[in-house]
Amino acid sequence: MTDTPADVQARLDALMRQRSGSDRVRMMSEMFDFAKALVLANLCAGHPGATAAELRVLLFDRLYGSEIATAQRATIVACLGAFGKPI
Repeated sequence: MTDTPADVQARLDALMRQRSGSDRVRMMSEMFDFAKALVLANLCAGHPGATAAELRVLLFDRLYGSEIATAQRATIVACLGAFGKPI
């Protein structure tokens, strides 16, 4: 589904094709970082007492939870909880 008119989408596509590959990767990375920050802010608001490790697990579940098999999730969650650094 899209609410962008076809001529506008074609123009945006043409503008994106003019950018270098590294510019497109940088833009994508910045968009992901922004989306991650939004999700993290929502998780912090919903879980005010959560530790950094708990927030890492909540963030992982929100971003990737439905795509990871149960056995793999347990391994990943164990690793996420083991990190001592803040997110």
